[in-house]
Amino acid sequence: MLHWLYPMTCRLCGEAATTALCPDCLAKLPRVPRPICLYCGAPVAGDLADAYHCHACKSKPRPFELARSALLTADSTMPLIHELKYKGASYLGAALTPALAELWQATPELAAYKQAAIVPVPLSRLHMQRRGYNQAEELAAPLAKKLGLPMAYPLQRVDTQADSQTRLSAAERLRNARLAYKPKPEYANGKKQLPEYVVLVDDVYTTGATVRACAAALKSLPGVKHVAVLTLLRVEKH
Repeated sequence: MLHWLYPMTCRLCGEAATTALCPDCLAKLPRVPRPICLYCGAPVAGDLADAYHCHACKSKPRPFELARSALLTADSTMPLIHELKYKGASYLGAALTPALAELWQATPELAAYKQAAIVPVPLSRLHMQRRGYNQAEELAAPLAKKLGLPMAYPLQRVDTQADSQTRLSAAERLRNARLAYKPKPEYANGKKQLPEYVVLVDDVYTTGATVRACAAALKSLPGVKHVAVLTLLRVEKH
């Protein structure tokens, strides 16, 4: 009855749709172009002397095996991310998840992660109270369901003085993230265990500080040997 009284329309084009984004508009969102660094997933202009390590990766090794992002920042993507993250539009998570599923299928390296657990980057208690949901989980849960993989919640976000990463410099982001993301005690002491392969899911990759800290925390847990990172959006650094 609700759908009949208030038919769902696409957030971008306004046409009738079965989800918040119609297939045509979803397909038009800008994907991360190739070539990319096969380590961190950053788009790289021109030829790569080393396809597996961009300049940033050579100078700053990552604790994950690979990171990939589906979409680029653009006039069409940024409002969607802003609404998902700050405006209570949790429904956009399921509407945008097909872009992550498409990315998974297009990434041969993820073939080894067929028995992986999907782990969303945790939200702080303060942000959870304010928003009522974790935007990373809104992306991760539909992806896990589509792939037939289990969800796990082994990490916690510890409130720090600089609780938000948004206004911090790259060095400050990394320092704050290292303090903020920790394994939950039941995983740290081995009472609960993860499989050998873990896929970490988040909404945005900017400097990589958050996913680096989370990947390092995951790698510290018993049995975890491989961590891959999937994010919806990649913020290009100039």
